[in-house]
Amino acid sequence: MKRDWRGLLTWDWPLAGLLVLALLLDGAAAGEVGHQDQRWELPGFLAVCALALLASRWPVVAGVGVAAVLLVWSVVLRLADVTVPSAAGGLGAAEVTAVLAVIVALVRRSSRNTATGLVGLLLLSCPVVGVLRPEHPGAPQDLGWSVILPVMAILAGWYLRVRDARTARELRAVLVAAQLRERVALARELHDVVAHHIGGMVVQAQAAQAVAVPDPGAPARVLPVIERAGTDALSAMQRMVAMLHDVGGEPASPTTDLLADLRAATATSEGATPVRLAVELAEPVPAAVATTVLRLVQESVTNARRYAVGAREITATVRAADGSVRVQVRDDGRHTDRPRRSGGGGYGLVGMRERVQLLGGRLEAGRVPGAGWQVLADMPLRAE
Repeated sequence: MKRDWRGLLTWDWPLAGLLVLALLLDGAAAGEVGHQDQRWELPGFLAVCALALLASRWPVVAGVGVAAVLLVWSVVLRLADVTVPSAAGGLGAAEVTAVLAVIVALVRRSSRNTATGLVGLLLLSCPVVGVLRPEHPGAPQDLGWSVILPVMAILAGWYLRVRDARTARELRAVLVAAQLRERVALARELHDVVAHHIGGMVVQAQAAQAVAVPDPGAPARVLPVIERAGTDALSAMQRMVAMLHDVGGEPASPTTDLLADLRAATATSEGATPVRLAVELAEPVPAAVATTVLRLVQESVTNARRYAVGAREITATVRAADGSVRVQVRDDGRHTDRPRRSGGGGYGLVGMRERVQLLGGRLEAGRVPGAGWQVLADMPLRAE
């Protein structure tokens, strides 16, 4: 699995700065001991600092790694009879900072049992390190700081854990609300489609009754029309299963001309990023599907104009053929990895995916190497 190293460093830059400061403090303290000690302390200090930076992504690996490095390097220092400066409990400032950072990450991101075990391992390794390493200048308050600092780290990790859980609940609520809004809007649109088909069936049936006596062949001509309308109505009704009806904002009603609607949705106003529209409709697009196609293009173009930094052009392609319709919207700008919020306070991408899935299709959205951002959706023209 590919890791986003740039995102990792961006996320942890405050910790990286703190670790660099601690290393500088250790270097200044080691300068009083001698150059040889500086060379001996550096590998172990750098190793625990690197593991601390990885703790936000891999807290378990970082916890085991820091404990192992502390113990192994302490044995090496004992064998070499080298003394390193101590900030607390025989550990250097960089080591203390790294241990505290890993404790915070473990409590915040690991399961309770895992966090308890690894935090205990780290806390037990610290006094062992003090025993293994050669004598170092200590202070009476070392024991106090060895207790206070880990307790503060545990409390900080627990606070972040509770905050993350609350944020996750709020995010889930927002996503559910966005899905519900899209379900409601689509249900209303499908209701209009079904009403249209049923109305046509009623008119055809009335006409057949009116002309049945003078024209015996009229029912044979009208009944297939009624059958097709009924089939279309049933297909549309199947898409309304599990949808909830609620009060909400009315979406803009599309016309019966999908091409005209798409041209209006991609029209370029002054100062906006231009849109190149390509539409190929080898097959007719049912009204329920056409509405979703229009919404996808509108939402994708709006997001691209808002968030595609430096985009020179947006390409929107709609092709209907072989029983399905494909919608593709791409831009050539720069995007971040943050989820994009659309108008109305909901998550636009969530709503688009909900619409497509309710129609039996699939949607993919993400970066395209060298081409900015892409939204790609495939939907069947008829219900399965």
